[in-house]
Amino acid sequence: MLSIEDAKNQEDLFQIKAAIMSKKLEGVGGRKGVTEILALSLDAHRHKDYQKSLKILEPLVEAIKDHPFVSSDAMDYVSISDEMEWALHHNFFQKPSRQVKNISAVCPIEFVWRQYGLSALEEGDYDKARSAVLKAIQWNPVSAKYRLMLAMTHRDEGTLDNILEDILPAMKFVYKPGDLVCCFRLLRDYYLHKKMYKEFLYCSILRSRFTTSDGDLNDIFVDIVQFIKATKFDYDKLSNEDIFETCKRCGFEPGFNPEVLAVAQRCYEESFLAGDSAKAAYFARIMADLKTVQEKRDAVNLRQLFESHRNPVS
Repeated sequence: MLSIEDAKNQEDLFQIKAAIMSKKLEGVGGRKGVTEILALSLDAHRHKDYQKSLKILEPLVEAIKDHPFVSSDAMDYVSISDEMEWALHHNFFQKPSRQVKNISAVCPIEFVWRQYGLSALEEGDYDKARSAVLKAIQWNPVSAKYRLMLAMTHRDEGTLDNILEDILPAMKFVYKPGDLVCCFRLLRDYYLHKKMYKEFLYCSILRSRFTTSDGDLNDIFVDIVQFIKATKFDYDKLSNEDIFETCKRCGFEPGFNPEVLAVAQRCYEESFLAGDSAKAAYFARIMADLKTVQEKRDAVNLRQLFESHRNPVS
């Protein structure tokens, strides 16, 4: 446990480093300039001009390379802009003997490297994409989205054997339904690559339970039906129990990590009791989203699901 004096010294040191970083960012317009550059880069990315997106970011990337926020034995520096992810970091990583300072208000370094990595990935520059995404993960180790980006980089460059090491940690922290669907889609690709067909099928089924897109749901069903036809898989033998046992054996949950659900619940209760209505509402929305998809998962009857597609299978 840090003493009060040590904590004060670390706070003073942080303020000095924050001032140094703010001075470095003056060349790109300060904190406001950082936000504007990220917005311009994102706009170019949305218009599929990935080279322009990268070029816009280059001055910002240069500005953050020699940052003063180097972690020590007593202090960790992170860049986490998302409230839920900050709560997850506190739950999974924070230790009484170390202080953690979140520098996102000074500069959202995680976003810079995420955007740079995403545009590099679309350009097909896998080395640059991987390097950038690893830096984003270093700044924000609880972002499921960044770890999924790393998995997609490995997939797109043809190194599918590596993606399990990226997906399983992502599933530990995931709390958005869209990211969970992405986890199961990537797991599906991995198990198909490994010719582990039962695991492939179960990941497709799990993906169908959490998607909110009718188009995605239809594609998933087509995928499942075609697989069953090609392999003569006996879908009458499918059961939730076997799916859950397979997930346990493979090292991942068939849905959201229960510990993530507990973090959201605790943060909601603490915010409510503290009278912080805005923060309480934020965590209440997260809990509502998690509950909705959880209930959807629990309500699915596998036999009914496949009976509805019996004709295409037979």
